[in-house]
Amino acid sequence: MQELDQIDVALSESPALGMRSPPRETPAPGRRLCCEVITDFRRLESLSLEWQRLWESDCRAEIFQTPGWGKAWWRSYGQQYTLCSVVVYEEDELIGLVPLVKRENVVQFLGTPQADYADIICEESRVTEVLAAALRTLLNWSEGWSECVLQHLAKYSRIVRYHQDLPRELRRRLHLVPTESYQTIVLRDNREEVFKEVMGKQHTRRRQNKLRKAGRLRFRHLETKVEAQEYLNDFFRHHVRRRAAIGKKSSCASPEFCNFLRALVDEIEPDRLRFGVLELDSSALAWALGFRVNGKFLLYQHTFDVDAWDYSPGEVLLVKLLEYARNNITREFDFGKGREAYKNRFANHTRETFSLFIERPGLVGEMHGLLRETQGAVHLAVDKLERAVTAYRPALRLLRSFHTLTTGALSSARQPRKNRARLKYFWDLTSQLFSQTFTGKPRFDVFVSNRDAEPNTEHLVSAPSNPEVSITIGRLGDLVDVALECPNMLALSQIQQCRQRLKRGDRVYIVRENSHATLLSWIVTNMPTNSRDGALRPAAGDRPAILMNECTSESRLDSATSYRHLLSLLRIEAARNQSELIVRCRADQSMLRGELRRQGFLPTSESVKGAGRSR
Repeated sequence: MQELDQIDVALSESPALGMRSPPRETPAPGRRLCCEVITDFRRLESLSLEWQRLWESDCRAEIFQTPGWGKAWWRSYGQQYTLCSVVVYEEDELIGLVPLVKRENVVQFLGTPQADYADIICEESRVTEVLAAALRTLLNWSEGWSECVLQHLAKYSRIVRYHQDLPRELRRRLHLVPTESYQTIVLRDNREEVFKEVMGKQHTRRRQNKLRKAGRLRFRHLETKVEAQEYLNDFFRHHVRRRAAIGKKSSCASPEFCNFLRALVDEIEPDRLRFGVLELDSSALAWALGFRVNGKFLLYQHTFDVDAWDYSPGEVLLVKLLEYARNNITREFDFGKGREAYKNRFANHTRETFSLFIERPGLVGEMHGLLRETQGAVHLAVDKLERAVTAYRPALRLLRSFHTLTTGALSSARQPRKNRARLKYFWDLTSQLFSQTFTGKPRFDVFVSNRDAEPNTEHLVSAPSNPEVSITIGRLGDLVDVALECPNMLALSQIQQCRQRLKRGDRVYIVRENSHATLLSWIVTNMPTNSRDGALRPAAGDRPAILMNECTSESRLDSATSYRHLLSLLRIEAARNQSELIVRCRADQSMLRGELRRQGFLPTSESVKGAGRSR
């Protein structure tokens, strides 16, 4: 990666980019600054025109400091916070704004932590005096607060560049701590060479060609607010699935965040809010929500349909966004927050961000200050370790596997707590561990459908179905939904294993009663007669077979009705294909065992540790 550590500082000092301007003029005698702490959002909203004017005075301003962002955020999160924004006037003219809110005695920027960047809003030549006046007002504000944490400050932000120019009595209350690093593509005079390099990677071209062969590929931005709102529901659903599939929680799992994105679509102009969709034969595969402001594109949220995982739609989406940036962006392509590994393949610059801690006078404030200095030192050490792990892919994969495994285990443990079934959960877990310790693998009994009692398929197809029971063939996205709904039936840590089984051709049936998942059954079709499992060879003989290899139930909703409908469906499929239906039943699945006997299945063998013996 290019050595560009000084880029942000160089850009901040370039007059051509509207950053450090010539020496700031001193206010004329008699020109007096005064401040107001606004606690009513309607009052703050009435200053939108002045707010917008100040924001537009910065040619590197981010979308996160606009009135539209503030309105959308307050509509979604305002009930959880107390407004305490500081506005600075010179006589009757608004010259500065520090949009702040308070929660649990901690003051922070309005719009964070959902904003990727934050800063003071004022003209460049007035930063020091506006910031000093605002901080004095905040420190003297009588309402109860213990600490002010101004997060997501870029190195080029006005607060970071000017805080050392403040009077000494204010500086001693400030502690600037590095917190995060963002990956970005900085475009300078060699922008065409940069795009040629990042878009000409052989791996990227292969992914794009593979998806093109699957159908007609199209990428487009949604140009109206109405159309964007229509696509948001799919975006939310697939964002939750995608994050869950890698063992992480999606921000879209929060109703407040979903409402926030909807409000953003309403408040931000369509030419600045860029909501892109990648479609294959008119079906959406991937979505990207970003912002185009002041010659920069920032990728804010994106996801793809996990059912199309093998086509790498996320990477193809990124290529389309880079093509858009090449034609429409002059300054920078910012990947935003997050340490996803793919960013390292494209980025040419790492931007450090900071948090500014403002401590109140007194002993408590001094103790907080010492804590923040220690926090800064620890962050530097952790950041170096994270960079080393990210650069070494085997360690990164191991860390991800451990994270997914622990996330799945914790999710499985939370569900019984919600359902007040913790005792049964720990009993089942203990039984499972005991069985694995002493037998290595669960014990299975193998049942085969009775040839003399094979079903009349015409009769079964025409028989009335139970409207409360539905059986569907699941895809990977459906399995993620089941894992989120019933972690006791399927853990998130098993999703990658499920993906491999689906790629091998196995099918999974999902049974639901009254819309609740009750059974998950894996089916192996066209099972070879030379199966390595000795327990299955006598059952299958030389006849084609369908194997119900595994059936997992939601213990709270274990129902004979679900087993009855599933087995009936599989018997119909086997009869149509003139195949044998073989079912493996664990020793503890008494309800399944009873239904197998009721439907005339014959026990043929016993299987332990992959070996079997006929009865």
